[in-house]
Amino acid sequence: MTEPVSGTVLLPRGGAWGDRASSAVQARGGTPWVVPLLHTTPVDSPEVEAARSALAAGEMDWLVVTSAATVDLVRDWRIRAKVAAVGPATASTLREAGIAVDLVPEHTYSATGLLQVWPDRPGERVLLLRSDLARATLADGLAGRGCEVRDVVGYRTTAAPVSEGDVSAVQSGRADAVLVTSGSVARALAALNPPASTVVVSIGPVTTGEAREVGLTVTAEAGERTLAAMLDALAAAQEEKS
Repeated sequence: MTEPVSGTVLLPRGGAWGDRASSAVQARGGTPWVVPLLHTTPVDSPEVEAARSALAAGEMDWLVVTSAATVDLVRDWRIRAKVAAVGPATASTLREAGIAVDLVPEHTYSATGLLQVWPDRPGERVLLLRSDLARATLADGLAGRGCEVRDVVGYRTTAAPVSEGDVSAVQSGRADAVLVTSGSVARALAALNPPASTVVVSIGPVTTGEAREVGLTVTAEAGERTLAAMLDALAAAQEEKS
């Protein structure tokens, strides 16, 4: 049984994730408030085009997908390779796009978790399409396992423009809680200067550390990198506070 949440929950991403998160918050009794804090822009580069051609030609053994933004990038590509997703949410988005998924971490939904379940087959050719802000954990880890890694920046992540009205509402405490899904979201949120009364829920320890580095007080941390776990953490924090 899922525990209820209360109040207004700021959701920092729109699109399909924002829709799913809104439904999940409403199902638990909360009020969703979607304010996209990040903007992703596909990179039009020779490296990306070469990666697309390599996948279509069957020159790669694996495509590693770490976010919904990558799914948007490859949605119409011909993919003649196995596909690995960093977690169940990304895997679900891939399947919705008609792309079969061959590997997903069982417990830890992160780069580290994917490395833990990666097959021991040195020499396999792996394409990693990532954000310009992504850490090197996955690329370095795969290379350390003997894979031939093609590490390509597929999209750039920047802070999205937020309306004056939404900025004012954030600063005045309209949101009782906010879900912080990445370090990039944490930095964009910190720039809006939310009040201390807003409960900040982090998706995991790495994001918690990045949020604290930019001055946010993290009240709760998800036990695993899923939306449901974030809402569980919020529910527990609200229950403890009441």
